[in-house]
Amino acid sequence: MNKSEIGLGCWQFGPSFGFWDGQDHLDSVRVLHKALRDNIRHFDTAASYGSGRSEQLLGHQIKRFANSIRREDLRLATKIMPKSPSLVRKDVQKSLSRLCTPYLDILYLHWPSSSIEIHPILEAMLQIKDEGLVRSLGLSNFPLPLLPSLSEYPISYLQIPCSLLWTKGMQSIRSYCSNHAIKLVGYSPLGLGLLNGKHLRAPDDSRKDLYVFTESSYSTYLELYAILEGLSEKHQRPMAQIALRWAMAQGFDVLLLGARNKTQLQENLEARSIELSGDECSALDRATSLLAGTIPSGQDNLFGHRW
Repeated sequence: MNKSEIGLGCWQFGPSFGFWDGQDHLDSVRVLHKALRDNIRHFDTAASYGSGRSEQLLGHQIKRFANSIRREDLRLATKIMPKSPSLVRKDVQKSLSRLCTPYLDILYLHWPSSSIEIHPILEAMLQIKDEGLVRSLGLSNFPLPLLPSLSEYPISYLQIPCSLLWTKGMQSIRSYCSNHAIKLVGYSPLGLGLLNGKHLRAPDDSRKDLYVFTESSYSTYLELYAILEGLSEKHQRPMAQIALRWAMAQGFDVLLLGARNKTQLQENLEARSIELSGDECSALDRATSLLAGTIPSGQDNLFGHRW
C-alpha cells in the first residue's frame, strides 16, 4: 500500500466555526512537541483558525525548537480567505508575524468565491511569491471544474479532504494533479473525527450538519461504519487507525493528521504499521463509493459550504 508523507493539521489548535471547542492549550502544545520530536516537518494552519490563534501557537512552539530543527527543514503552510487583493499583503504579513518566520513554504487560497474575482487575488499572491515571502502557492477546497481556468498561475499544491467520508471526484482530481505537476494534500482523514469509533450518531456540534447525518445518507454511513468496526476487531486496532491506513494509501503526496492530544497523535501515527489486504481495501472502496453516491449532486465540498 502506498504511503503519503505525514503532516500535522493544526485547525484544532484554533477552535472556530463551531469545530473543536474546548481544546486545551497544554494539550495543543504537547501535540506539537511530540510531532516535532517524531520527525513530522509539514505543518498546515490558516489565518482563520481561531482568528490566528493556531498560527500563533504553531509559530511559538516551533521557535522553541530552533536550536535543534533548522527552519529550512520545515514546511509551514497557511491559508488566506478570498478578500480584496489589496489585503493579501497585509494578511500574509500578519501570518508571518504569528508564525515567527520570514517566509512561508506554502500559501493557500483557502476557498473559492462566487462573489469575489479570484484572478486579482492570485496575482497579488504571485507578487508576494516573486518577492520571496512565499515559496509556493496552493489552492484549498477548490473543485476540479475551476482548476483549468487558473492554469496560468504556478499552483504547486491542491488541498482537499482525503477520507472515507468524502471521495467525490477524487479520482479525477488525482489525475488532473498528476498531469499538471500539482502536489495533492489531503486533510481530515478521519472525516472531522467522525471515524474515530465514537460517532455512530451525530455529535452535538457543527458536525451534526454534515451530509452523512441526512436521511438520504445516514444508513449508508452506518454500513461503512460497520465495515470499519469489523476490520478494527479483526486487526485488534482502533477503528481510527483502519480509516487512516486507508487514507494513507490513496496516492496523496501529503496526508495531514489531526490530533487534540499527544495520545491521539501517537495512535494515529501507529496506523502506518497496519497492512490491509486487497479484499479489505476493496470492501472499504465499495462502501465509500456507495456513500459518495448519496451526496447531493450540487455539493462540491465536505462541509456543504456555499461559496
